[in-house]
Amino acid sequence: MNRARRSLVSVLLAIPLASCGYYLRGSTPDSQLSFESVYVDTPSGTPLERELRTAIRSQRTTKLLDDPKAAAVLLRILSDKQERKVLTLNSQGQVREYSLTYRIHYEVAGKNNKKLLPMSEIALQTILSYSESQVLAKEQEERLIFDDLRRDAVAQIMRQLAQISQE
Repeated sequence: MNRARRSLVSVLLAIPLASCGYYLRGSTPDSQLSFESVYVDTPSGTPLERELRTAIRSQRTTKLLDDPKAAAVLLRILSDKQERKVLTLNSQGQVREYSLTYRIHYEVAGKNNKKLLPMSEIALQTILSYSESQVLAKEQEERLIFDDLRRDAVAQIMRQLAQISQE
C-alpha cells in the first residue's frame, strides 16, 4: 500500500510538469529551419564543422547536403578564431586573469548566391582566472571553455538560420 501511495503521489506531481510549456532546446516549431537543405562551407575536420553538422542533422525538416549547388541554403563560415589576452597581472607581474574570446564570421546565401544573411559576427567572451601553480589544470579549463563558447556560437547560428524565411 505504501508503494502504491508513493506512485500515485509521483504521478500527481508529474502532471503539472507535463503541461508547464517546457520544451527541449530546438524542439519547438519556431526553432526548426524553414528550408529543405543546407550546405556548410567550412574547413572539414574542425570541431566547428562537427558541431554545425550535428546541429543541422538534428533538424527534422532540413537535410545536410554535400553539393553546394543542390542546397537551398549555403552557410559559409568565413573565419573562427580563439583569442586569449592578458586581463590582469598581480604585483609581481604574473598573469592573474585572461580574457578568452571566440569569434565567428559567417554569411548565409540562398539560390543564385542571393544573400539571406549578410556577413555577421558572433563574439563570445569570458574570463579565466590563472595560477602558475595549476598550469595543466588551467590549460584544460581553457580548452573546455573554448568548447563551450563554440557550442554557444553554433546555437546562435542555428537560431539565426531558423529566423531566415525563403521567398
